[in-house]
Amino acid sequence: MWDAWHRLERVIKWTGLSVNSFALNIGLKRSENLYQIKRGNNGISRDLAELIATKYPSVSKGWLLTGEGSMFIDGQSSDVDSGQGVPYYGMDALTAVGSESMPDPLFRINLPMFADGDLAALNIGSAMYPDIPSGAIVILKEWSVQGMVPGEIYLIVTQYFRGIRIIRKGQDPDQLLLVASNSEQFDPITLSREEITKLYIVQGIIIKKNL
Repeated sequence: MWDAWHRLERVIKWTGLSVNSFALNIGLKRSENLYQIKRGNNGISRDLAELIATKYPSVSKGWLLTGEGSMFIDGQSSDVDSGQGVPYYGMDALTAVGSESMPDPLFRINLPMFADGDLAALNIGSAMYPDIPSGAIVILKEWSVQGMVPGEIYLIVTQYFRGIRIIRKGQDPDQLLLVASNSEQFDPITLSREEITKLYIVQGIIIKKNL
């Protein structure tokens, strides 16, 4: 039987998020509660199980609490295989998030760990190479500026900038540093939180290999 942390870790990996992002996504103000479970100091409380099950209805609250049965509620684990999935648009992700009216998706990506993603589109450009090669598909989920986690990769939209970058803390509390993986060709960008008009976390990356 899975112990409390391994059950929790399994759900976190299924979502495709980091521990910190997962904590924010289910409504926790900080991730320390989850790390206490990892250290073996706490178990999964009913309140925590309720938060997870509310955010991810296909996950069994009973399994979270006891480890008995299946991780998924019967009949709900196949939701993303029934044509729901994440809509994929065959266009540049930066164009997709800026469009007021979207065309019909080309298809849907049916992977459980991306079940709550909002859209999938192409990464065009080399700013995030080698982490995200040009032509890779990025799975995006709309995110709040207040819920940002330093070190995560986001698609950021401001009045003067639109791009995918790693967000880090700036020199003062309101300042953010946008860092490209390809630091040899792209300099860091400094901006304030108030400048961000749209924000998406990069939940996953799909790279097609040329065989």
